[in-house]
Amino acid sequence: MELEAVIGLEIHAQISTKTKMFCGCDNDSFNKEPNINTCPVCMGFPGQLPVVNEKAVWKGVKAALALGCRIPEYCKFDRKNYFYPDSPKGFQISQFDEPISENGEVLFTLVEGDADRIVKVGITR
Repeated sequence: MELEAVIGLEIHAQISTKTKMFCGCDNDSFNKEPNINTCPVCMGFPGQLPVVNEKAVWKGVKAALALGCRIPEYCKFDRKNYFYPDSPKGFQISQFDEPISENGEVLFTLVEGDADRIVKVGITR
């Protein structure tokens, strides 16, 4: 039996917006004291519901289109519950089965000696 190594890479990039993804708090985390840009939504207080930042969604769609991703007609956010010390809320908002984009690709040209080779990197979400 011959085995092939398949390596996955998860990359996080912060979208440049004035406010956070799910509330109206200031998104400037570099020039402020810790824990200043928070509100009941950020803290996950009971009864506080998140509202999606429309500009962040549009910027995400633009990035996805630049990467050749498919944009579905419908997407949704999920509340992933888990208990870790670095997440006092006990959950994070993410996307699982209906993401904002999927199935893109990026082409790279690798120079190896005298020959160039084009390598395709697939994007699943």
